[in-house]
Amino acid sequence: MRVLVAPDKLRGTLSARATAEALAEGLAAAGAEAVCLPLSDGGEGFLDALGGPNRTSEVRNAFGAPAIVGWRLSDERAVIESALVIGHVPGIVPDPVRAESASSHGVGELIAAALCAGARQVSVGLGGSATTDGGAGALVALGGLVPFDAGCEIVLAADVTTGYVEAARVFAPQKGADPAAVVRLEQRLVGEAELLRARFGREVRLVPGSGAAGGLAGGLWAAGARLVPGFEFVAGHVGLTSQIAGVDLVVTAEGHLDSTSLAGKVVGGVLAAAARAAVPAVVVAGQVDREVSELLSAPVIVLSEQFGMARSTTATADCLRMVAALVLATVS
Repeated sequence: MRVLVAPDKLRGTLSARATAEALAEGLAAAGAEAVCLPLSDGGEGFLDALGGPNRTSEVRNAFGAPAIVGWRLSDERAVIESALVIGHVPGIVPDPVRAESASSHGVGELIAAALCAGARQVSVGLGGSATTDGGAGALVALGGLVPFDAGCEIVLAADVTTGYVEAARVFAPQKGADPAAVVRLEQRLVGEAELLRARFGREVRLVPGSGAAGGLAGGLWAAGARLVPGFEFVAGHVGLTSQIAGVDLVVTAEGHLDSTSLAGKVVGGVLAAAARAAVPAVVVAGQVDREVSELLSAPVIVLSEQFGMARSTTATADCLRMVAALVLATVS
């Protein structure tokens, strides 16, 4: 049996690539031929899914400290993952002060570096940020490079459909903002939207997905970038449809399967693509919300149920290798 392993990350435990490799090892040991295709919805793993880094630059992280960040440049096409630049920093506990001061400046620096290095297309994965500055920091860093020149295409791969101003209410609490900070951030985004309209003549509040990465998507869109659904962008570039056409089974995975998993995320997108190709699919998840599993037509194998929460989160790769027999049994 030929199996395509096309997972998202298992957040907090394994990257999408490590997840794919562990599942593939287990499937190979069980007698199947496995092909790894790690995916991303525009958040963490975006750069890895599109070829991995081949360059590094020193930029500022979300809190203003210098950081060496990997990115990719090939055939005048650059790939940047915002989570690597302005994501949460290990060891720093989110709090209201940091939630309000976090800046997207480093992403602007990296886009500028890519353009100065000769990139004519820059793809930016949006998601996993610690910021809610509406892209203000990135636009400051870009300076005279915005509005973007017509000869350069900036593509924004968004992992959500949240609006610009709504980003404060929806995401800022996850980034350490308390209720008072959320109100201030929301008011700031309203003001930023007015400034963007005055500067670029584009109304960011009408654009679905403009709240991605704390509104970074909206700020860059107003400056002339193109905003696209992240999963569809990645799936198109890695040839997901053609890869599925050549296999007998598709396996996808995610750390926590919930209601968002079926709306523009990797698991939902992979299952839809497999269904269109009439290829059976199986989902492996660390945890799952009961109401979501009932909505799926594909079988779901839950690591926490098979191995317990402690083992599934501390020895995740081993657990993934061991579920291979169960994956194959679902279609035997």
